[in-house]
Parts: sequence; C-alpha cells; structure tokens
Amino acid sequence: MNIRCFTEENPDNVSMTPAIRGIQGLAWCDRLLLLILVLWGIGGIQGNYLLQHHRTDGTAVLLYFATIFLWAATTCVVAWSVFRRQRRPADYGFSFGTGGVLSLAVLAVIHVYLVISGKLVLSATESYLQKAAGAFIEELLFRAVAINVFLTLMDGIKAKAFWAIVASSALWSLPHIPSKPLEQLLGGIFLGGLLFGYVYYKTKSILLPAWLHVVANSGYLAGIWIAGLYCLIGFADWAIWSSSKQNPPAVAAQGTSPLST
Repeated sequence: MNIRCFTEENPDNVSMTPAIRGIQGLAWCDRLLLLILVLWGIGGIQGNYLLQHHRTDGTAVLLYFATIFLWAATTCVVAWSVFRRQRRPADYGFSFGTGGVLSLAVLAVIHVYLVISGKLVLSATESYLQKAAGAFIEELLFRAVAINVFLTLMDGIKAKAFWAIVASSALWSLPHIPSKPLEQLLGGIFLGGLLFGYVYYKTKSILLPAWLHVVANSGYLAGIWIAGLYCLIGFADWAIWSSSKQNPPAVAAQGTSPLST
C-alpha cells in the first residue's frame, strides 16, 4: 500500500522518526482525515463524559453540534478528495470488486432469512436517520480510513495488518469509555471493532460493518437505506473508474491504488 504524495525521500527528513516521516508522506486528504480521527477518538472521551453528566444543560447542545461538525468534516474531505480525483470511492470501501460483491451476497442472504423468519421489522424512530448517518460515518472513518492510514504508517512493521486493525478498534473504543461498563467496552465495542476491521480488511468493503453498525443503532429500515447508498456510490465508482479503466491522477502516476495493499 502506498498513499504517499512523493516518491523520493527528502534528505532533510532522514533524522525524523518513521511515524513523522509517514505522516508527512500522506496526501493532504489523508492528513486531514487522520486529524479528524484522532480528535474524534481522544476528544470523544471528554465529550462523552460531559454528555453523561450534563444532559440537561447547554453542554449537550454544544456536543451535539461538535459531533455534527466532525461528521460534516469527514464527509467533505472524502467527497473533495474524490471530486478532485485524488481518490476513488473504492479507496474508501465503496466497491463492486470481489469483496464488495461477496458482501452484497451475504447481505442478501441475511435479508432473505429475516423475511422468512418474520424478523424484518421496518420500524423507525424519529431520529433513526441521524443515528444511521453517525454509525455509517464512524465505519467510514474508523474502518476504511483508519486501517488504510495505519497500514501506511506501520509500513515495515511485522504483522502490520493485525496492528492496524487493533489500533483502529482501540481508537474507536476510546469515546465509549465514559458510557460503557468494562465488560461491554471490551466484549462488545473493542472485539466488535476487531471483527468489523477484519471484515473490512479482507473484503475492502465497508458494507457489512456499516450495515451491522447501523442496524444495531437504528434498525433494519436504516440498514436498507445504508445498503442502497453503498450500492449507489459503488456503482458510481464502477461506472467512472472501473469500467473505463481510469484511475485518479495520484494513482495513475504510481501505477497502484493508494489505499489498497
């Protein structure tokens, strides 16, 4: 995997640590997403703590808008990098490749089972779309972005895929510390993050992790909306890049996908 902007190492950077050189070598969009990732993961600890203890005052409103800002920032950076042809949707886990098609097939089987068993209840709460959007963007950021960036920063480390998945799951677990008991934090959030991360890494698709996360937060109706959104973006990726054999300029110059191993 290679998402570096430069192909030649700057001699002035020889004395820098590998981590700093790795961050400096990231494209601007990946640096911004890494910054959002760290702010979300670490800042979320304090934010969630305040939310648990100040639900009835203005603090909750402030935290709500801070969360919306992080969602919007993530979406804007991803969209801008795609529109500027620095990345393609498949680099962020929206793909009709083998992993994406397999994920769609698994999801189809799950829905057939739910229909046959009578468990597919399409109910919705007032804020189900908001919760679904939050879960979806979390998967985009903590799975597709985090794992891909960590793989690059850990270049040269043995078993870097394992450590990248562990790091992404740990960072995702941090904001949940104030609101979850230890057994749920480790057995549900952290281990769930490991599973979601592994599925993403093997399939290069965020469909199954995003669907499971959205359904857990908002129900099956929201899950169907998210699956439809994935298909729409994945089809756009196929129509614009895959079918025409085109790559973003940054990819074509290197002859490889910037966010794939």
